Amino acid sequence: MPHVSSKKLKKETLNKLYNEFGKAFEKSARKSEARFFLGDLLTKTEKIMLAKRFAVIYLLSQEVPISYIAESLGMSYSTVFRMSLKYDIGKYSSLLKTLGEKDKTDIWGILEKILRAGLPPRYGRGRWKFLYEKR
Repeated sequence: MPHVSSKKLKKETLNKLYNEFGKAFEKSARKSEARFFLGDLLTKTEKIMLAKRFAVIYLLSQEVPISYIAESLGMSYSTVFRMSLKYDIGKYSSLLKTLGEKDKTDIWGILEKILRAGLPPRYGRGRWKFLYEKR
């Protein structure tokens, strides 16, 4: 779980830090190095947490039920519900605007792989193999 220091920063200092971080991130995004920028900056736990949050926001935009999102991503119902409330008031609209149609199809492919992990294949060899396994 990410840890936040108990020592609070002044509001001015925090705003300056946010602005500088935003500028650095924009600069890396223009150079197509944002993935490396985040890879160097974030821990494995933080990457997973952010990826799941992004998936929740996207799935909410596609009107997927909250209970299905929580179960399939391994998140608590209360966390997904809280994000749903924020989504309903328009909190994540700027994030969703940045996605183009091509990006949406890519995201669906990735989410399908995540959600189908561990399930039998839909077609091809082995899709009925689970019926013949001895229990």
